[in-house]
Amino acid sequence: MLYIIAAEKKLSLKGRRWTIIVPRGNLKRMRKESTDHGTPDWDDRYRKGFYDGADGPHGLLVQYHDLFTGRTADIAMGNGRDALFLASKGIPVTGLERSWEGLRIARQAAAARGLTVAMVQGDAAQLPFRKGSFQGVTIFYFLLRSIAPDIAAILDRGGILMYETFLKAGDDVDHPGNPDFLLDEGELPALFPGFEPIHYNEGLRDHKGRKRATAQLVARKR
Repeated sequence: MLYIIAAEKKLSLKGRRWTIIVPRGNLKRMRKESTDHGTPDWDDRYRKGFYDGADGPHGLLVQYHDLFTGRTADIAMGNGRDALFLASKGIPVTGLERSWEGLRIARQAAAARGLTVAMVQGDAAQLPFRKGSFQGVTIFYFLLRSIAPDIAAILDRGGILMYETFLKAGDDVDHPGNPDFLLDEGELPALFPGFEPIHYNEGLRDHKGRKRATAQLVARKR
């Protein structure tokens, strides 16, 4: 379900509803409830500290953040680590996150740092944004192939897409148990045929003492 409340200068938590700062013109009416993709209980994971220590931005964003100059959507925002980084650089950011607990953590982090990030509670399987609403989109470690055209659609022409997620590899590397969340080699850029790659890489990366196979894409919409 998507909750939208009148814009305010400060984020506030009111029971189980959020004050969400989003230009209403960027949002479209949603007709369906959130769906279950066979994913874990994210609220439970956040409460149990599963993502403790994952506070700083992803390295790919640090490397290429200067490409983002306008309104940016952080899809599957999680605890806000990347959205807050962009906000600290003066970029207007809208974060979309399914987990109330993840949003609570992101709100607290934003308040502690004096940053403003627009936050929407909703399901990334049904992107609630209008076409051409953003000049940038970031996605880290979330994969639902069916929404690739929707991701492309919410970007304005010339907008920047940054995408990093899991790649298929051997059992000795860190990856989700569900194979639907793993990319084939060369698959990520193929999901976005109308984009000009700026950076693309597939390889192994260190993650908490283990190896993780990932694909990274930074591309501009033609």
